[in-house]
Amino acid sequence: MNKKFGLSFRETVPATEVRYGKEMSRLVGRDGELNASSTQDLAKNIAKLIELSATQNIVTEDEYKKRSEIARARQDMITAAFTSSEAHKEVGAALADDLYIAANREGFMRRMLSRLDLSAGNIPRVKMRMKNAVATSAGAPAQVRSQIVRDNTYYPAEFYIQQRIFIEEREIQQSISDVLQEKFVEGQEGIMVAEDRTWYAMATATVDIDNPFTTIVGQLNPTALSQVKTLVTQWNIPADKLLLATDLWTDIVGDTSFSGIIDPVSKHELLLTGQLGQILGMTIFTDAFRHPQHKVLNKGEFFVVGDEVNHGIYTDRGGVTSTPTDIGTEMIPGRGWAFAELMSMTIANSRSVAKARRV
Repeated sequence: MNKKFGLSFRETVPATEVRYGKEMSRLVGRDGELNASSTQDLAKNIAKLIELSATQNIVTEDEYKKRSEIARARQDMITAAFTSSEAHKEVGAALADDLYIAANREGFMRRMLSRLDLSAGNIPRVKMRMKNAVATSAGAPAQVRSQIVRDNTYYPAEFYIQQRIFIEEREIQQSISDVLQEKFVEGQEGIMVAEDRTWYAMATATVDIDNPFTTIVGQLNPTALSQVKTLVTQWNIPADKLLLATDLWTDIVGDTSFSGIIDPVSKHELLLTGQLGQILGMTIFTDAFRHPQHKVLNKGEFFVVGDEVNHGIYTDRGGVTSTPTDIGTEMIPGRGWAFAELMSMTIANSRSVAKARRV
C-alpha cells in the first residue's frame, strides 16, 4: 500500500476482477451478484471480500469506470484550483457534495437514527416516544451527556463537525497519483467517521442506564445474540438493526447454527454501504468494507438497536459546506478547504440500544 499524508491508500479494483483460491475463481459476477451455491457459501464469500478489502478498495464496475474516466479531469481540477479563485471554490463545493453523499451512503449513524431536516429559523426539537426516558445527546463530536427527559419534547444542542484538508504545492509536483481522491479519504475521516464516532460514543454512554453491557466468552452464537436482542425488546421496542465489528462475521460464518437464521445480501453494491443481510429479524450493518482508518467499532463489539421511532433523531441543515483556504490561513504554499456541517444527534431512549462484546 502507498503511504501518503499519514494514511494508507489501497489500490482500487473492480469487484468483477477480484479472484481467490488456486483456481482463481471470481467472487463477483458481471451482474454485480456474489457467486455462491448456497447461503453458507454466500456468507463465506462475503467474509473473503471483507478480508480482501483491508488491502484493496473493491468497488463496483460502474464506480471503477467512473474513477478511471475522471482521474485526469480531477488532476485538471486541482491545477485549475491553483490558478483560479473561482475554480478553487468550485472544487471545494464538489468535494463537499461528495463527502455528504458518501456519509449518507456509507455512514451507519444515518442508518441508526431518523433524520430531521432543519431550515433557517428552526431549532432542533425531538419528540419523545416515552416520558421519563433517559436521552443521550452530543454537545460536540464524541462529547456526550445523558439526562432524564420528563416531558414529550427534547431540545438538543447543535454542534459542528469540521475537517480541513490542504494540498501543498509540492504535493502536486511530487505525486503521480490521484491527489484529490487521497484528500477525499482524509475528508471522509473528518466528516462521515466523526458522525459515526459520535453515535458510538452516545450508544456506549447508555450502557448500564437501562440495559447492561454483555460480555460473551468464546464465539458469538445465536443464543448469545438473542439474549442481547431481548435486552431491547423487553421494553416493547422492536429491535431491527444489528451493528457488528468485522471479526464477528467470521464467527457467524464459522457456526453452522447460524445458517438457518441468516439471509446474507448477494449484491456487491449493497455490501459497500455496510449492509450484510438479515438475522433474527434485524438488518446487519458493519464498517468492515471501509478504509482501515475509517473503522469505528473495536474488535468483537456489536450493538443491537431499536427501530428509528424509538431510538432517536439527528438533525441536518442541508449538508456539508466548503470554505476555501490558502497560504493566508495555513501559512504554507498551497490550496485547501475547510468543510463543516451543523447538526444535532439524540438517542431518545437508552432502552433502545444494547452493547456487547465477544472476548
